[in-house]
Amino acid sequence: MISLTAPTASPYPALRTLRDPGPSPTARDETPRVALPSLSEMRDAQKAQKKAMAAKKVQAVRERMDALKLLVRIDQKSALKMTAELAKELKSAVTDYVEAGGKNVTDGDMAMIRKQASEARDAAETAADGVPAAPLEADGAPAVAVDADARRAQQAYAVAAEVAQGQDHRADRLEAVESAAVADRGFFEQVKLALGELKKAREDIKADWAHTRKPGQKDWDASDQAMAELEQAIDFAPTGAPEPLSSGASVKA
Repeated sequence: MISLTAPTASPYPALRTLRDPGPSPTARDETPRVALPSLSEMRDAQKAQKKAMAAKKVQAVRERMDALKLLVRIDQKSALKMTAELAKELKSAVTDYVEAGGKNVTDGDMAMIRKQASEARDAAETAADGVPAAPLEADGAPAVAVDADARRAQQAYAVAAEVAQGQDHRADRLEAVESAAVADRGFFEQVKLALGELKKAREDIKADWAHTRKPGQKDWDASDQAMAELEQAIDFAPTGAPEPLSSGASVKA
């Protein structure tokens, strides 16, 4: 984030509106209070927690793949049942993630999000470079508007600083969208990798048709249904740019 704060305190009311208002004369006498999170921050924290739990579900499934591979060799009937169980776990994780606002970000979505974030940051830096120096007295103190030229210089600085601050805030938001998109994309990539491993296990079971612990048709039907529901959950997950979480909320797998 680009800082536009001048080295010395600014006396201009227009500039103070760009930042938090200064303390009141009696602020130093007040007892410090703990700021409570807003409803938006609480909702975002809940979404972040739900996403994190969904990511842990996917990780747990992937950690069981070695056991599935071993089971395919020694007990195909149990292995096929396990593919159905793991597919259901993955579907549950996808459902939870989507309910928390997650998106199945496509290659095109990601390219557009990154382009917008990069262009916004370039615009913010250009706007910041265009902010004129704050009017100062000869001794370096903030200038006091005493004539028309001084007032115009102060107004030009205030307007340029406000524009630059707005561009900076827009760039910050688009970069937050990009971070959220990277996290969402990573989640669905893990789900798709797990789906591929389940498909491979099923192919291996089919290939060894003479196994003594061969599954029956009901086992195949149950696995087929679970796999179809998982693929449907992935295919129907919304795409596009995700909404960034508010400050302080993050997704941790």
